[in-house]
Amino acid sequence: MGVAKSKKNKNKPKLNLTVREEQRNKLGQMASLEKRSVSNLIEVMADERWERLVEQQGIAYAKTVAEAMNLKLDADNPADREKLRRAILDLVAGRKMQKIT
Repeated sequence: MGVAKSKKNKNKPKLNLTVREEQRNKLGQMASLEKRSVSNLIEVMADERWERLVEQQGIAYAKTVAEAMNLKLDADNPADREKLRRAILDLVAGRKMQKIT
């Protein structure tokens, strides 16, 4: 007799959306243009919106940290955010080295 494997639930949770007929038609047209189902199109659009929100929140956080560290950086610029990240890592590494010695 083999060891019984647990069955994983492969069903995704469903979200019921009520949209007006006009919106439903637009979504249907967009989905057919992209050769997707309407539900898949909505999922992709939601993912893209979430990524934009995360990026905006990251920029706001970077601005706050840069101000707290008195750094003159443009947090909207990815290269400056990288400089900020390195400055924070250097600061943390310096404090860890102080604790060790």
